[in-house]
Amino acid sequence: MFSSLWPITKYFPSPGGSNEFVHLYLGQCDSEGAGGIHGLESEGEDIRVTVWSFDDAMDAMKNGLIKNASTIIALQWLALNRAEIRGLWS
Repeated sequence: MFSSLWPITKYFPSPGGSNEFVHLYLGQCDSEGAGGIHGLESEGEDIRVTVWSFDDAMDAMKNGLIKNASTIIALQWLALNRAEIRGLWS
C-alpha cells in the first residue's frame, strides 16, 4: 500500500505507432517483505517484485541490465530528484 503518490511524467511510448499513453508515478511505501511473485491467479498474472537499493538500480541501468523504458525513465527521474524526495520523506 502506498502512503503517497507523486506524478513523475506522462508520455507516448510509441508515437505514430500506438495511442498508448503512459503515466509514471513515484510511490512511498514500506517495501519490507515486498519481494516475490504476486498477482491474481484467476487473471493469469505473474508479477515478479524485486527490491533494489538505489545504487544497485543505477548500476543495473548503467550496465544495460534494465530493458524496460518506463523503468529507465523513472530511475533517471529519481537520480535527478532524489535529494528533494529524501527531504520530503525525512
